[in-house]
This record gives sequence, C-alpha cells and structure tokens, in this order.
Amino acid sequence: MANAPEGGRSGNDERLAAYQTRLRALKERSSLREVMERELLLEFLTLNQTAINEFPMLEAQKKTVMELLCGRQGHPGYEFIHKQIANFIVLLAHYEKAVKVKDAERAESLKSGLLNTESILIKCVQGIVYAMALITDNFEEVVLRYFGQDALKEYTALIEQHELDQAFWTAFIEQFVASKVAEAHKEILEGEKFDISKERSFLVIRFLFDDILAKLNPTDQKIDKTRIQQCYLESETEEAAARRAKLVQGMLAKRLSTLSGFKQFSANELLQAARLTCLDTIGGDFEKQYMARVAAAAGGEGGEAKDRDQARKEQEAFKFLLDQLVGLGVGACIALGVTGDHFFKSMEAYAPEHIKSILPYKKNYSIPVLEKILFFLLEHNMIHLLGERGLDEGGKIQVRSGRARRVPESELDALPNMSKIRRKQLFGKDTTREGTVLFKPKTAQQLAQTMKTLSLEPELQQGLAGLWKKAVFRVDIMVLINLELVARGTTNLKARLGEILDKYGVSKRTQPEAEESVETPPEESPSGE
Repeated sequence: MANAPEGGRSGNDERLAAYQTRLRALKERSSLREVMERELLLEFLTLNQTAINEFPMLEAQKKTVMELLCGRQGHPGYEFIHKQIANFIVLLAHYEKAVKVKDAERAESLKSGLLNTESILIKCVQGIVYAMALITDNFEEVVLRYFGQDALKEYTALIEQHELDQAFWTAFIEQFVASKVAEAHKEILEGEKFDISKERSFLVIRFLFDDILAKLNPTDQKIDKTRIQQCYLESETEEAAARRAKLVQGMLAKRLSTLSGFKQFSANELLQAARLTCLDTIGGDFEKQYMARVAAAAGGEGGEAKDRDQARKEQEAFKFLLDQLVGLGVGACIALGVTGDHFFKSMEAYAPEHIKSILPYKKNYSIPVLEKILFFLLEHNMIHLLGERGLDEGGKIQVRSGRARRVPESELDALPNMSKIRRKQLFGKDTTREGTVLFKPKTAQQLAQTMKTLSLEPELQQGLAGLWKKAVFRVDIMVLINLELVARGTTNLKARLGEILDKYGVSKRTQPEAEESVETPPEESPSGE
C-alpha cells in the first residue's frame, strides 16, 4: 500500500497514527465499547472525506452522514458496520504492539488488514452519500415540477437548516403540503366552492380536490437530471446496466444473509441499493471479475494449471472486492431505510388514518413514487383536517374521498358508433369542469360487463379501453353526516345540523331539500386509496 497522500487526504501512516492517538485517549478514559466505536467512526470520517465522491458540503448534511454511519439501532445493516469497526479496533491494538516489538512482518500484515477495513468503511459511507444524494435530488425535482422555480429556494433553505431526519421531513410536509392544504381550504370556504347535498341517509359536504391542486404551480419545462439521477435511471432502463444491478442485488442478498436481521431486507430495498452501488466503479469491477470467474469455471481453467499462491492471492483480492461491494450496498440500505422511517413517521402526523396504505412505498424514492406520495399527502391531509373538525361528533361524521375517471368530451365524440343511448349508459356529465365527462363504471370489470351488455363493436370497445387507461381521476373529498344518528340525539334536527355545518364553516349555505344532486357523484374510495 502506498503511503502518499491523495487529494488532500493524509497518507496511510499518518491516518493510522491518528486512529491510534484517538483510541489511546478513549482507553485512558475507560470509554465504553459503543463510545469507542462511535468516536473511531467519527475520526475515520474526518480523515477520509476527500476519498468519498459527492460528500456533502453543508454542515447539516455532514451531520446526517455521521448519524447514519454511527447509528446502532433501527436497521439490520448496522450489524455489518459494527463488525467492521470492532475488527478495526482489534487490529489497531495488535498493530501498535507489533510496531513496538519491531515485528515488521506481522506489523505489515496488520497494516494491510487495517487499510482494507478502512476501505470497506469508506464504501459504507459512499453508499450512504449516494443514497442521500438520490433522495434529495429526486425530492428537489418533484418540488420544481409541482411548485415551480421559486419553491427551490424554500427547499434549499430546509436542506441547509436541517439534518435529513424527522425534523426535516416535518418541515418539508408543513411547507409543501399542510400550508397549501390550509390555504386552499380557506379559499374554498371564502369562495363557497363546496356543495351540500342530501344523498340517501347522509348530508354530504363535498369539496373538490381540484381546488387543492390549484395551489400547486406545476411546470412542463424539461428538468435536467443530476449525475446521480442519470446513472440511477440507466440502471433501471438500459439493459447492460440493469443486468449489472440485478447481479449485484443477488450478491448483496447472498453476502448479507448471515446478518441476524437479514429477513428485514426486502428484495426491492436490495435492488435499489444495488443500483446505487453500481454508481461506483466497484459495481463494474465486480461484474467483470465475477463473469471472468464464471467463464473460467465453465471452461475448466484453474486447478493444477494455476499456481497455488497466485490462486490464493486472487481469491483474497476478490473477497476484498466483495467486502467493498457489500459495504457500499449496506450504506445505501441504511440511508434508504432510516430516511424512510423518518419520512413516514412525519407523515403520520398529517395523514394518520391512511398511512398504512402507502407503506409499500416506504423505501422507494423514484420520481413516480414520490409523485404518488405528494398527491396522497395533499388529499389525506385535507381529509385529516376535516376529520379533526368533527372529531367530537364521533361516528355521526365520516370523511372519505371518492374518485371517478374523467375524460374530455372531444375524445369521446371521436369514438366510432357512440350513440346517445350508449353514452348515457357509460358516462355522466362532469359539472365541475366544462368539456369533460365521468365514467359511470368504477372498475375495469364493471366497464367490461357494461360493454358486453350493450353489445359494443370491437372497435368501440378498444377505443373505450384506451380512454379508461389514460383517464385522470376527479377526486371529491366528502364529509358524510349520518342523519339517522344525528336525529337520535336531538329534538331539533335542523338546528343540530346547523351546529355541525357551522363547525365546517359552511352554515351560510342553505341546507338542501333535494334527495339527489344533478350528477352521479364519484364512488367512495376504500380507505387510503
């Protein structure tokens, strides 16, 4: 191993001396093993920052890296890091003794082990840094796409102020979700952009999700990807890169299977970690060497033809490569998992009733998933806000969302053989947006059954199926007041309903006498949809 400094990083002997000095000080204070490990990891970070690509410059983000590296609980990957740093401490103590007694051969062997362990830990940090970069870059793109260029200043301010912990995500949701929902709700009430109708045994206050979405400031401009984003996307979309990522995923699963908490890793989590691992040159190096070994084994090479010492060295080098690969994957898994825990814990305060429905997305930070989470939060934070207003009414009031597929009338008019009778059976008018209609069937099965009942021509069926797939949802958020339950507890139903409507700020609107509204409302969604 060369001792020359690289890129501002101290030389090997200087770093080892710094570790020894730190360890001696900790032993003199009779520090606990946990404290020793944490302090050595912090020293390690200080000495090796320049060896880590994309290492953050902001102090808050540096602290995030430290906390993610030095954690002891909350993720099964910490077992791997603890084993590495514990082994490092043991090797360091033996190395110091070997140097003192001038056992040059043993000292050199221990030094090699120390530097190799250091390299593995560097890869752990590299995995953390890559995962953090992908998470923050993807969230930044979502902010830009749906809130506009000016919102990036707000996002950057949060990144500069907070570590990537629960406090950050709470501030993020407050800034980009809760405040938007509160502003929209206020404007809806002031502009009386709600509807009150009697539907069966319920008095329904209906709010349009469109009025909440109006608070967004979406852009259709092309958004350039960062290097991290682009490389990650290639591992999803390009055949060779995707194949490499799957190979790395399999190796991660194999090598991590010895961890006591291995079953906590999901296949998707390992695949995301593998894609992040392939951002580093270690991914390509592993694939090249692995495939060469497979080819050699298939061709019968090696064995007696290869020098035993050479074979041993090659095996040791390949094991070291695997250890670094796993280190990078573990670091990525920890960052993805712990950050996901923080994010979802923050979301619970804003959409507690339906958080379980999006748990499958917990460790997925792809742009499509983040978009789904954004719209989930906007919708269900409004549901939560309305639910809180009627909390003391108990089961008399429920707040639900309903959705129906919305399509432009112009596209419907272009379909062949679409008669007025057929149209009436399949679609209802959307009174909330001019020039659009709503599918009456709520599921693909219902649509298929209706088309069969109407004996539609194959060409028309194909056209309707195409409209169904690309239709966007109209979402209604409804406060359902159970008239029967309210009536049981009062002798003056009208006055009691007035009190409830006043809680929701809609008492100025005259209570309806009609049994049904003009259009067929969207069907209620299952919880969390």
